[in-house]
Amino acid sequence: MKTPHFLIDDVNVGDRHVFRRFITAEDLRDMVRLTRDRGGYHVDERFAQAAGFRTVITPGLVQASMATKIGGDFNFLAQEITFRYLKPVYAGDELEAVVEITAVERERRRITLETAISNQHGEIVLTSTARGFLPKAEWGIPDKEGG
Repeated sequence: MKTPHFLIDDVNVGDRHVFRRFITAEDLRDMVRLTRDRGGYHVDERFAQAAGFRTVITPGLVQASMATKIGGDFNFLAQEITFRYLKPVYAGDELEAVVEITAVERERRRITLETAISNQHGEIVLTSTARGFLPKAEWGIPDKEGG
């Protein structure tokens, strides 16, 4: 399935995009392996429980990647992203990311995205703001089937 390719004329303030995913224990292990973030919160159940969590929590980049996945779908290249982590995320959680375009500067091809990610209980676990740009038409449409 081809993913969309957006140019600045294709987007408007208020446009929303949604992505859902189930977080697995394998996702948690893969992110620890990838980032080498072996903080006790992510790998040691006893430590995580002593810190007030029910078990180990995912590294924040797991849920943050949901916002960047949507941006990547339509070739948004971020120049700045701010994440705010509000609740822990555990293996077994089902997350929904809602990304909304909140500003468009057509002459500069710049947009601002606001993201809210919630868990299966409707609790917001992460919010973010991203600023960046969309591609020029003459760059063509990238082949994104490889991944």
